[in-house]
This record gives sequence, structure tokens and C-alpha cells, in this order.
Amino acid sequence: MAATDAYTINEAREMLALWKECERALASGTAKEYKIGTREFTAIDLPDIAARINYFGNLVEALSGKVRTKRVVRVVPRDL
Repeated sequence: MAATDAYTINEAREMLALWKECERALASGTAKEYKIGTREFTAIDLPDIAARINYFGNLVEALSGKVRTKRVVRVVPRDL
């Protein structure tokens, strides 16, 4: 199953917004590690977050139809 089949445009935009908010929280220092009782949460590293932002950004472009494909045409000149 392709990624474009797995997400709708609205879901992809929502995920992109969530990952951007995650990056903001991590960059500002508000989200590093949390420990509640026996449960522990460790934030994801910035390169991982940047990769997910790039992924969902590309997915939003693909689903919205803004991606242009390159078309290569080969021409052989002939003198008749």
C-alpha cells in the first residue's frame, strides 16, 4: 500500500502540524523526558522529527497535486 493511499490530504496535513508542534516543543526545551510513576517518556531526537516533517510535507504535496513530474522526451532529428 502506498503512502498516498494510507492517508487522506486532511490526515497528512494534521500529522504535519503535529510533527511541527513536536519540533517546537523539543526545540524550546519543554519536552525532553517525563516520568509519571513507573511510566517514562523520552522525546524523539530532532533529526528524526525533521525526517518525519519532510515525509509528511512531501506527502501533502503529492496528495494535493502540486508535485510536477519531469517528462523526458527523446527526439532524433532526421533529414528526409
